[in-house]
Amino acid sequence: MINKNNKAFVAGEIITEPTEYECCGEKFYSFVIASARESGVKDEIPVNISAYLLKDAKQGDKVAITGQIRTYNKMQNEKNKLIIVFFGQVVESYTEDSNQVSLTGSFCRQPNHRVTPLGRDICDVLLAVNRERGKSDYIPCIIWGRTAQHIGELSVGTKVSVVGRFQSRKYEKKTDDRAIQNVAYEVSVNRITDAEETE
Repeated sequence: MINKNNKAFVAGEIITEPTEYECCGEKFYSFVIASARESGVKDEIPVNISAYLLKDAKQGDKVAITGQIRTYNKMQNEKNKLIIVFFGQVVESYTEDSNQVSLTGSFCRQPNHRVTPLGRDICDVLLAVNRERGKSDYIPCIIWGRTAQHIGELSVGTKVSVVGRFQSRKYEKKTDDRAIQNVAYEVSVNRITDAEETE
């Protein structure tokens, strides 16, 4: 079932060997797709998809998949961590790398506007997007420029629609004795509108 509040399309190359797992009696594949931006930088997107939909998937295959961004909580090192994946629902014909996301949801915490060391305005938001069966996905989004300034003034509960890209971003987290390489997943927003006005 395609959720009108949460639609995504990712096309690129499978760069990890698919691993198989079982959930609710159904077999799934888990792997990473590398999808190139126009700049040439590649986003590395974690994917879960039914093995029935993508038979004999292997590293190096070029694939195109429509689905949703899904999130869930997992305990790691005695801390609750938000896990973000692309959940594939329909396999399409691959033509070229692509990465498109469309979400409608509400801010579930206060938008965080800040200025980077290079002087760019940026705003982090966490969007609660309704899913079927009364569930919700909590999706981090990042907004740039003048729009970031405006969004930073909005309140919790504001309902918006966003269009953007599901991106991966590598960063370094320093601990007392070493630096740890981590990857953040978020939607980089190209366009954001008031969902209440478009209904």
